[in-house]
Amino acid sequence: MHKTSFKFSRLLLIIPIGVFVFILLPELTKKYDDFKKQETELKESAIQLVELQKIEKLTTSEFHKLKTLEIGLPIRQLSFERQKFLYYKTGGMLIVLLFMGIGMLFTSFLTQRKKNSPNNRTVDFQFNDPDLDTIGKQISWEAKENSGSNFASETLKKTAFSYKITSSSFVKVFAWSFFLVGLNYVVLSFIEFYRISQKQMTIMEGGKLFFSSGGIFLLIGLFLLFSFGAKVHINKQKRKIIIDGQILSFKDLHALQILEKFTQGKSSGGYFCYEVNLITKDGNRYNLLNHGDKVILFSDMMKIHQLFKIQVWCRVQL
Repeated sequence: MHKTSFKFSRLLLIIPIGVFVFILLPELTKKYDDFKKQETELKESAIQLVELQKIEKLTTSEFHKLKTLEIGLPIRQLSFERQKFLYYKTGGMLIVLLFMGIGMLFTSFLTQRKKNSPNNRTVDFQFNDPDLDTIGKQISWEAKENSGSNFASETLKKTAFSYKITSSSFVKVFAWSFFLVGLNYVVLSFIEFYRISQKQMTIMEGGKLFFSSGGIFLLIGLFLLFSFGAKVHINKQKRKIIIDGQILSFKDLHALQILEKFTQGKSSGGYFCYEVNLITKDGNRYNLLNHGDKVILFSDMMKIHQLFKIQVWCRVQL
């Protein structure tokens, strides 16, 4: 019998697909039909009001109908406008969540493909012994970074000049989702205010509307986008590396250090995380990579090693 490559974990996709097809989609369709029906009724009432206002002599029933429309129609239209913006906000949020889901699935697929690449073979890689090196005997093997992640949150990417170490696409999708959810609610809330109230907004009203709608999500998203930018720039042409606000020359580099650390989870348990640190000839350590995906980390480490042509010291079980 042939070994199947099917992964039963993919069956979990049935859950979100089933919820969307059999629960969310029918409910959304019903809401949309009710919305269009209400919109049609309001248009018909508005036409009827205009026609009644044109009649010079109204019957008792026509007069009663006119007054009912003059009082009730603006209230119904205002309620409909608020409901319409609520649907816009909800629809925008669902689009962002769809973007996040597709983005995470796509980035996970790319990560898995990278892990399965034949270039990720570390079995034959020859590590150096730090105990045979003067600097290797002196440096610390404690973790350089206190934090970490249990997935590939950082990655080495090729640029026009050489490489940069930046947040992974998975992390950036998460940050963009926060930003877009907040932006969706903030923009639509301000448009709703001017469409419905039709008055000048004060600073206090604007601030309250910003933070009570989606401003907090927008600011968190901005913070994450700036925080998850490139932390290391490598210029192969100039043989320079920018790290921790310093510029190092390739000739200052001595070795790469790979170590393992255990990160305690906030709720329960914990996970192993790995660091790739750059060691200079004066014994200083600079963190290059820090995350929990060992395969991706070693793959990026090998590319960095080929670039710098320096020793690699490793105290991680392969």
